[in-house]
Amino acid sequence: MPLFLILIVVPLIELMLLIQVGGMIGIGWTFVLIIATAFIGAKLVRQQGLQTWSNIQQEMAQGQLPAQSLFDGICILISGVMLITPGLITDVIGLLLMIPAFRAASYRQFGSKIKFKAAASAHFQQSQSQSHSTFEGEFTEKTDTEHRITEDKSSTLDGEFERKD
Repeated sequence: MPLFLILIVVPLIELMLLIQVGGMIGIGWTFVLIIATAFIGAKLVRQQGLQTWSNIQQEMAQGQLPAQSLFDGICILISGVMLITPGLITDVIGLLLMIPAFRAASYRQFGSKIKFKAAASAHFQQSQSQSHSTFEGEFTEKTDTEHRITEDKSSTLDGEFERKD
């Protein structure tokens, strides 16, 4: 059902709205409006996307989970798609997602869910990293022409292992 809405209903509503606006301000100005929002949106997406990427890198370097910045990055990505898509409704949604205050309010609304999932993911990764695996085996050097070890003493080993729990 959501896919139906996205692929059929939203474009139909967009088309009806474009026809209405085109009738009011003219086809040329409607076209200019659509192109202008795409260019302005692309510039804003690039600018805010680079800033968000910088924030993510700084937070990760400090050992923090960049949940807010990752949320901002996802919103900016969605905004870029919305602004490039022709239509007035998608442009309004895209522009809303470009406003940092709107993203912050959205994060406060959905943040507890994101933090819970991030905390659960971090716990899972931590528990996975604490389990150590030991591999035992035998190593036999092959000296035939197909598997000859060269003079550079490469550190790649070819072998088989069997896990015994």
